[in-house]
Order: sequence, then C-alpha cells, then structure tokens
Amino acid sequence: MRSDAARLGGVLELSWARWIAFGAIALLSSLVLEGPLSIAGAEPDFVVILLVYTALRGGALWGAVFGFVLGLFRDALFLVDFGLHALALTVIGYAVGKLGDTLYLSARAVDGGILLGAKLALAIVVLAAGSNGSWETFETRFFWEGPLAAIYTALVGGVLVRVLSRP
Repeated sequence: MRSDAARLGGVLELSWARWIAFGAIALLSSLVLEGPLSIAGAEPDFVVILLVYTALRGGALWGAVFGFVLGLFRDALFLVDFGLHALALTVIGYAVGKLGDTLYLSARAVDGGILLGAKLALAIVVLAAGSNGSWETFETRFFWEGPLAAIYTALVGGVLVRVLSRP
C-alpha cells in the first residue's frame, strides 16, 4: 500500500477488510447490477471502478496485475474477442497506477476524472474492435454510449468508495 494514501481525501485509506468488501461488492455488482442499472444504453462498469481504485492504491504494478485478472474475468463473461479486455485493462491499470505514482492527486474529484478517462479508453478499444472496421458503427456506439457510460461509472464509483470510506 502506498504511503501517501491520504492524497485522495481518504478514498485510499480503506482498511483491508473494507477494501475486500469493496472488491466483493464491485465484482458481484458487475455480475448482477450492470444490466439493471442501465440508463439509455449506458451501464456503470464496476470492473473499471475496482481497477482504478486498486491501481491508485497499489501503483502501476498492481494496476497491471489486477487489470489483467479483471480483464480475464470480463472476457470470461462475454467470450467475444477473448483477451481484448485483458489487454486493454492491463494497459489502463498500468497507466492509472503510473499516473497515481507520478502526480500529486489532492483534489476531491480527481478520482472521478480518472474513472471517466479509464472508462472512455476502454470503450474506445472495445468498440473499435467490435465494430469490425465500420466507422459508422463505432461512431454511433461510442458517441452515444461511451460518454454516458463513462460519466455514470465515475459517479457510481465515487459514491461507492466514499460510502465505504466513512468511519
């Protein structure tokens, strides 16, 4: 765990028990709640939420390792383009961890911005691969679903972690 955990306003100061509870909630929510919480085709991505906070807490190495494991978890659920999520989430986890290591992240909403960017990056990779070279398909899905899902993920992730970090 990082020594400067208080930089995100207590978000990274979760005890190990609460961190395990956070991980379990995120994984169960990715299985059960993503579909029912859909608004206009946009779903919160609990796997990205778990990855971002793990990478911010543990750094680039843990971000990459958890990104790979969570990507395999996501790939096992969809079984389309197997390995795509593992690759994308490994790179995103490493980048978020490196960002957390190198920047002084003291603002209250910075984790929301990082969640937003991570979800948009994942949407670009997944939708580009899923469009099979059709720009119209990518454009329609990305510009309609991408930003809404990224905002939704950032809001849900920020609220979830802050609720769990309360004493």
